[in-house]
Amino acid sequence: MDKDTLRHIGELSRITLTDEELEKFTPQMETILDSAKELQKIDTKGINPMKRHLPFSSLREDSPIESLTQEAVLKNAKYKENGCIKVYGKIFGSIEES
Repeated sequence: MDKDTLRHIGELSRITLTDEELEKFTPQMETILDSAKELQKIDTKGINPMKRHLPFSSLREDSPIESLTQEAVLKNAKYKENGCIKVYGKIFGSIEES
């Protein structure tokens, strides 16, 4: 994956990417594609797809309960932004990259 390819994908998606975004997203896209390549290596011959349909009648009755407040949810979150918890990992990059 190079910046020109990523720029082209962005154009096809009607997304204009700045040079800074291309610099940041190109290695992230490479990581995503590498992960997909790893999955393609797995031999799935003879393994049926997981298709299990549950009838609605077998589901439990939905009973509403009081949920946590936003303040309580964010209380112990290490990284927060705009009232949400920031999540990082291999695909999204480290906290220092954002």
